[in-house]
Amino acid sequence: MIYAYVHTENHDKLRGELLTTPDAKWYRRLKLIELSSSGLPAPKLAEIFDLCPATVRDYIHRYNRSGLDGLCRAASPGAPEKIPLTKAQWEDLLHQSPCQFEKLNTGARNWRQELLVTYLQQYHGVFVTQSAICKHLKRMGLRLNRGKLKVTSPDPLYTVKRQRIEELKKKSPRHLE
Repeated sequence: MIYAYVHTENHDKLRGELLTTPDAKWYRRLKLIELSSSGLPAPKLAEIFDLCPATVRDYIHRYNRSGLDGLCRAASPGAPEKIPLTKAQWEDLLHQSPCQFEKLNTGARNWRQELLVTYLQQYHGVFVTQSAICKHLKRMGLRLNRGKLKVTSPDPLYTVKRQRIEELKKKSPRHLE
């Protein structure tokens, strides 16, 4: 069985907290520690407070390890940051080579998740994880694959001409067969 060990100098502090706290959840945690230190087992405390026995044991372990500070709720990181790029912006970015971006300071020619994390930090001030980028790209229907050879030209009308050729190919009788 596990019990909370409240030393005599901490007992007064615990008692004072119990008397002054306005927060019901904090009071419940403190009362749980007080009752545990008096000899009530974790399963009985779980039944009294309508908690999972594992939660009760967790509170007791945290108190025994760090005192009242261990019982405090940890600060939540909050909602994840939003990635400010649209699908068109992502497509445009992924068609460029990472080595073209001076702040990235890389010779890489293909994008990797870690480079995208660095790109978002350096150019947009957004701090996200690699998994967040992966999920975001998947949600947008984009895939981060190995780079493919892309034929380009310095001719400003190249894309217009290329689209025209594709249209002609679709209209050709051979394509219909």
